[in-house]
Amino acid sequence: MNWKDHWQARRSHYFIYSILLVLVLLGAFLTIFRLSQNQQQKTQADLINFRQGPGITYDITEQIKKGTAYQVMAEANDWLYVRLANGHTGWLPSWLMPQGQDDKERGFIATVIDDQVPILSQAKDGDKLGDAKKGDKFTILYQDKGWIQVQFQNETAWIDQSAIDITPGTIANEYIASLSEDEQAAVDALLKDYPAKVVATAAGVNIREAPTNESDIVYKGKMNEGFAYLGQEDVYYKVKTKDGQEGYLANWLAKSDATEMAKKAQQAEATTSLNQKTIVLDPGHGGKDPGAISDDEKIYEKDVALTSALILKDKLEAAGAKVIMTREDDTFVELADRGRLYNEVNGDLFLSLHYDSAAEATVSGNTIYYYDEASIPVAQELQAQLIEQMNVPNNGIEFGNFQVIRDSHPPALLLELGYMSNPNDVQKFSQKDYHERVAQAVYNGLVCYFQESGSQSGQSAPNAGSEPSPSAN
Repeated sequence: MNWKDHWQARRSHYFIYSILLVLVLLGAFLTIFRLSQNQQQKTQADLINFRQGPGITYDITEQIKKGTAYQVMAEANDWLYVRLANGHTGWLPSWLMPQGQDDKERGFIATVIDDQVPILSQAKDGDKLGDAKKGDKFTILYQDKGWIQVQFQNETAWIDQSAIDITPGTIANEYIASLSEDEQAAVDALLKDYPAKVVATAAGVNIREAPTNESDIVYKGKMNEGFAYLGQEDVYYKVKTKDGQEGYLANWLAKSDATEMAKKAQQAEATTSLNQKTIVLDPGHGGKDPGAISDDEKIYEKDVALTSALILKDKLEAAGAKVIMTREDDTFVELADRGRLYNEVNGDLFLSLHYDSAAEATVSGNTIYYYDEASIPVAQELQAQLIEQMNVPNNGIEFGNFQVIRDSHPPALLLELGYMSNPNDVQKFSQKDYHERVAQAVYNGLVCYFQESGSQSGQSAPNAGSEPSPSAN
């Protein structure tokens, strides 16, 4: 058979093969196109610095406006190497990009921007432990009133916030001393005799003689070192070390599996009724006033405050309390009307629920504010439960000159239950479980308070002491 006869015989086959090849190539093209479209994202921050390398020390090549399209090419140390629609390539900070949240907490790094900065044993007036030079990096542990607590050579130390830049991330190959086998054996021997433990979450944690930042340091704990749980006082755990030393450890430098406060509430619940109590719950903001807003502009304080309040309302009403809400939906209520409502019904307790925001993303946790000192006893009961129930730091009880509690007869409190500016806090209170924890902790605290105080409408409680200030440890 010559080639012409062969071609005639096979022509239909070649035609089919050609069609199939075109379809395959077209499918591949469409797949690549779809993938490229799916991978393309848009910036959400108003203005972002586009840098030559993965870090704040690299030069800025241009500034990217909100809505700029980009594709991620690579990642390095919380930075994204991207290609813009105009073909330019460079680095963007991942913490400003619209990526999905995960359950892993984000760490924060302090980068020194001054030539020489003292590292202190405690905020403001502590002993000098050393100097940090420009470019030095430290893991951030806590932030309080313009001072940053950092991990410094297996010690907890403090540095002036104005001398650093704060960025998300973790420090690779950071050396942290661990317990020896003998030390761990001693810890295990101690803990077997106690029902609950406290575990250090930083290296060089200070165990103090008393629950104040001015008291003497009696012991220094290592990272992940366990201590016997003896109780709570203010923002501190009372603990016992493997050497038998008792002292106090700041709650933001540790975690605990204790359930003593919950057991206390259960015992109080057995003998205390909320039937005669009128409690006014005030979800902060509402309507035209959104309150604080998360960085991605998706979560409003007014919404999460209402979520917490409604769950708490259900718990209190189930226990027989009369609960009055200043708002039950997304409506605006004047500040003056909130306290006025409480005073008119002669309520037994006023609670205003909020979620805060700060200039720096490292500020985290919950804080309880009072105006009249007669409100401190109930604040202390709530604080004890929040420390045990919540998975964020407790920042203490502080005086607050807020209108809603200033206008309300005591007891009246304002609770800041998390920070919109902290991505770890936002990730937590985006989940219903967080609001359930808040409601349970507050409910437990109120049961304990009403049992111990036997308070009646408007009754004043004695001064419980000066306000705590978690500024060291």
